[in-house]
Amino acid sequence: MLTSALFTGDPLLEAIAQDQDRISQTRHRTDPAVRKVQTALLGWDPDCLPRFGADSDYGDETAGAVARFKVEVLGVPPPEVINDVGPLTVLKLDEMQADAERPPAESVAPEDWLLTEAEIGPFRSPAFTLDNLVLFFVDAEGYYSTLASQLDGLAAGDRVLFAGWRFSPEQLLHPGVAGSPGILDRLLKLHADGIVVRALLYGSHFSTLPVRRPRVPTLPSKDNFDFRTGLVDAGAQAILDARVGEFGSHHQKCAVVQGATEGPCAFVGGIDVCLDRWDNGAHVDPPIRQREPDFLGQEISLPGWHDVQCAVFGPTVGQVWQSLVQRWNDPTRPSRIDATPAPIPSSEAPGPPMRSGTQAVQVLRTLTCKGVYSFLPGGEFTVSAAYRKAIRRARHYIYIEDQYLWPSPVVDDLRDAAARGIQVILVTARDFDAPGLKDVHMALRAEALQRIASVAPANVHCFHLEQAATSQQIYVHAKLMIVDDQYAAAGSANLNFRSHTTDSELQLGVFDTELADGTMGGAPHRVGRSVRELRTQIWGEHLNEDPSLHEDPLAGLGRMPVAGGKTGHLVNFPVPPQVPGVDWREVLRELLRTVQHMENWQLLAPVVLGPLSLPVTLVPGMDLGLLADLIPDPESFLRRLLNPHTVC
Repeated sequence: MLTSALFTGDPLLEAIAQDQDRISQTRHRTDPAVRKVQTALLGWDPDCLPRFGADSDYGDETAGAVARFKVEVLGVPPPEVINDVGPLTVLKLDEMQADAERPPAESVAPEDWLLTEAEIGPFRSPAFTLDNLVLFFVDAEGYYSTLASQLDGLAAGDRVLFAGWRFSPEQLLHPGVAGSPGILDRLLKLHADGIVVRALLYGSHFSTLPVRRPRVPTLPSKDNFDFRTGLVDAGAQAILDARVGEFGSHHQKCAVVQGATEGPCAFVGGIDVCLDRWDNGAHVDPPIRQREPDFLGQEISLPGWHDVQCAVFGPTVGQVWQSLVQRWNDPTRPSRIDATPAPIPSSEAPGPPMRSGTQAVQVLRTLTCKGVYSFLPGGEFTVSAAYRKAIRRARHYIYIEDQYLWPSPVVDDLRDAAARGIQVILVTARDFDAPGLKDVHMALRAEALQRIASVAPANVHCFHLEQAATSQQIYVHAKLMIVDDQYAAAGSANLNFRSHTTDSELQLGVFDTELADGTMGGAPHRVGRSVRELRTQIWGEHLNEDPSLHEDPLAGLGRMPVAGGKTGHLVNFPVPPQVPGVDWREVLRELLRTVQHMENWQLLAPVVLGPLSLPVTLVPGMDLGLLADLIPDPESFLRRLLNPHTVC
């Protein structure tokens, strides 16, 4: 009688469908069928079980979700709702689940993968552009080299517009070339030569208050202040942008280069021009890498850094430029140390492209909804919308590289994809990059992975990266998703609530209209040429193998290590059976003590602790860590601080 793969064959659900049994809070409360009912409910409404998810317990939260389902879907009058799962509920959930499990029809049309005009709303028109050339750079060496070439080709009257989370003034674009200038000196020379230089930098409280020393690794404060000041003092245009929501940041990593000779281009991705980012596919930590300084006696720098950036030539450049100009031109004062800058006129928009290609490209953003910018008080969340569409479109595999893989709006979509037979391949950072927060990272990641694997664990494959010859971590900083060798999304947005609801992010969705014959598990399959080339390059790099061995992604998955094994750089790890414990109060103590090591910490601490309204006077010599004992719920505070979920 039941037809969905999730429900078929379950004896209790089959009995309920025939009106021979029930699930309630007193009957079959923890039967395995409960998890299946919960999973189907989450397919109906991903937010209907906000606290416990599919935890196999028919408690109050699940009973409430079932009651709402009966009212809203089955049309049962509220007074007549009975607290149980009966045949009408099971049959309707089974029908809806069967529809969800049915794979979408094969498609090689960009509008089936990219958000349409109706789906993207008023944020951009057209919703995506055709005839772009997209170059994917795996790791920073190729990106930095190409960016340097584009800057070197500029002449008086040309323009550059940068946006970033962090800029280290001394970072070299050509670290292997003797005498190569740092990025600040390079831009100062451009300015002196008559090129218009603008920089839109994240202005954290660390950088807009006199709390900038010592340099704190993994934070952009001192670097951004020094970078901005160096440009402004020379007469170039730069601002620290502190227009963010609570616990938010500006995380976009972008450059638009407008040269009369080379034509306009844009760079979008996960790579800031700052310390520790330069690396190449060998990941052997060469001496020319510029590393983070030690902090409080700890070595912070990481021995390897994996990342992805895109260069775009074509009509998409104009949409990228416009997304940055909207921020620059917003009349709200950007920070306490910068006045509202002179607007960038529309006459400076990028001219016609000089290079074209075969990619359809969509510009995607996250901008918070808390009225940070007057031009978009309701915010924009097209990054999340695009991810969800592509995940639901998947027929064969979803490959994700992500720095965090924490709870996010797409976690349930990935769970549902695995449930319908999609191979979900996840590559994430082994350890957190900030001191003292490793345990928190492991707990948040475990929560997300457990939810993704809760229905079909055999279809979920988890990995991190290490140097091939050692156990030292290669830090995964990429924000990348590839689906079925037809769609790729790359940019600055991580898979967490922060990037999908709170921080400013910039992402590109790419569909290559140049199709090639390929295979998927041995069967014929049409692929986007550049998307497949990107995936095979990355898999070849991770496994230290010829990329041609991975042209069939499902066959390539079979070459990846299993059961904790390691091949090349790629290390398999199992989905954690339980969320590791965290001493949240101790973590908060150490975080507050770290703040106390900064210059003029009495100015900064009230900013960090402001949402708590603690009745404490900060005096020199006090142990700031002791304030952690006054915070009633340190776990909630740290979750809001690290992974804020802004609700509109």
